[in-house]
Amino acid sequence: MNAMPREIVVGNGCLSVALDKRMMVRDFTFPLVGLENHAVGHPFRLGVWVDGSFSWIGDDWDVSMKYLPETLVSKCSATNRKLGLELEVNDAVYSFLDLYLRKVAVTNKVDRKREVRVFFSHDFHIYGEDSGDTVMYEPSLQSIIHYKRKRYFLVNGMTDEGNGIYEFATGQKESFGREGTWKDAEDGVLGGNPIAQGAVDSTVSFKLEMTPKSASTVYYWIACGRNIEKVKELNAVAKNTGTEQLLLETENYWSAWVNKQSLNLSILPKEVTRMFKTSLLIMRTHVDNHGAIISSCDSDVLQFNRDTYSYMWPRDAAICALAFDMAGFQEVSRLFFEFCNRVISDEGYFRHKYWSDGSVGSSWHALVNAEGQAQLPIQLDETALVVYALWKHFQKYRDLEFISRVYPRLVVKTSEFMQNYRDEDTGLPKPSFDIWEEKAGVFTSTAACVCSALSSAAKFAKVFYDSKHQEDLNSTAAQMKEAVVTRLYDGKLKRFIRGIYPNGHRDVTIDSSLAFTFLTDTFDAESNEVNETMKAIRERLWIDSGIGGLARYENDEYHRVSKENQGNPWFICTLWLARWHIKTANSLEDLKKALDILVWVVKYSLPSGVLAEQVNPYDASPISVSPLIWSHAEFVIAVCEYLEKYQLLSSS
Repeated sequence: MNAMPREIVVGNGCLSVALDKRMMVRDFTFPLVGLENHAVGHPFRLGVWVDGSFSWIGDDWDVSMKYLPETLVSKCSATNRKLGLELEVNDAVYSFLDLYLRKVAVTNKVDRKREVRVFFSHDFHIYGEDSGDTVMYEPSLQSIIHYKRKRYFLVNGMTDEGNGIYEFATGQKESFGREGTWKDAEDGVLGGNPIAQGAVDSTVSFKLEMTPKSASTVYYWIACGRNIEKVKELNAVAKNTGTEQLLLETENYWSAWVNKQSLNLSILPKEVTRMFKTSLLIMRTHVDNHGAIISSCDSDVLQFNRDTYSYMWPRDAAICALAFDMAGFQEVSRLFFEFCNRVISDEGYFRHKYWSDGSVGSSWHALVNAEGQAQLPIQLDETALVVYALWKHFQKYRDLEFISRVYPRLVVKTSEFMQNYRDEDTGLPKPSFDIWEEKAGVFTSTAACVCSALSSAAKFAKVFYDSKHQEDLNSTAAQMKEAVVTRLYDGKLKRFIRGIYPNGHRDVTIDSSLAFTFLTDTFDAESNEVNETMKAIRERLWIDSGIGGLARYENDEYHRVSKENQGNPWFICTLWLARWHIKTANSLEDLKKALDILVWVVKYSLPSGVLAEQVNPYDASPISVSPLIWSHAEFVIAVCEYLEKYQLLSSS
């Protein structure tokens, strides 16, 4: 389980910073979102010294972490009654400059004068490595600089009285029994060592002379750049403009951004509207300005398999692009499609996953199956869903000039590949890895995605007056849809099966991903085949004990909490059920089933609005990565579909 879910994520498409539930920075990626994590889960602590006692923000503090409404600026608080202190903290990454900003307002709750020192520690692992770093005090700037090769991070700040760093320390860590300067800070005094190299960290402090029952503020920032000149320039901006003003500008920018959409949200409960906007903002922090949409910034999963979710999975990202488009954020999805146009293989398919710079990510998909036969290590639904999302994008925005630039690779090449990647005897796609990335075979969910993609490509061909290509694609899509019914629908069970493996074994496991039969518009949601399948999913996978929600599939062992349930509740799977209720609703009363699920999602999100991949079925604590951007995207899509159906039913 993930012991430290990310409660707050802030970013600007180049710099991304994630905080855990103790207000500690745990992920710090720059200059590409998701790539080059310079913290890799190692904590950047916030602490205070007062009356001879020291405390890092942690279990001794009452902590609350949220966002300022409709922004990517945090609104956090921490109270320690024993110390008589309260902290109000705002975090942000400036909208257009690579500056991480933090405002810490300290309230002295006791009726006497006191000296309070506020401490910030920095456990940089530049380029994700723990060696070869340098940290130094720069006296002309009165700041700390961490650097290695072409990455520089300048730490500075000032109090509301105009005083800068009070004390500092640099030192070695993670070797020879050295824990780091954060440990040395716990006597309230920093040694002033001016430079260290290797595996290093730093700590700085600010001194506040506080009158009884008063408040004072520390403004703090980290400037990020590829050279020392750049971080000096950003440091000057932070000092001259002021953190307060930069925070205000960032708050106003994101408020304007998230409210530019023209959807009528007034019919939704306030908590659902708030979650809708928060989801869009959190999703945006995971979009690199070069187009990659990573799945999660949370690096704690490194503890389990030494790899992360900080990749662009074409499936997850295509669903995010679909969500952005439905909500009215055309410019974000276009960045993604341009990225896809650059990275797709010349053969016309996407690899398992990608780094934000476009290079191919790590994979566990083998080139050979259990029988020793060669297999293509791809998930075919990933290629298909990009084409489907691209058609939905064009259908809404009709931006023909943009589409004409990506059409040759993202539509023509991909559709040719999918047409050729079929079994001539069955008419179904050849084996590929399933949507959960666990097994290779011919899966109903994958085939449904491919049918939809081929139909989408045919519609594009019509736009470009390629009648021959249109006819061929429509014919292939129709044949494949018929094959799905004849080979992947079980008349005795009265539902779709999960899939067929290369050895001929039919997997009849009830799997929530069978929802893709209607999610991709391949089958009507009200058809008998889909209806019976979704009823079986609801009856078998709904978790009756505990909080409710839908498991992925029968006997899902991934982070499974209890054998009493089929698995843990997944937000995405539960939202697929909501989308089925929306599609099949014939009255506003029918639509309430979907709204109940949207409210359920809000209820079991973190206080900040962050959605995990899955949650504990008994206490709703986050499991696996948190946030998972796919979860947020499905929520946005479900809300958009709900609004559209509500309007339709209200006017009929």
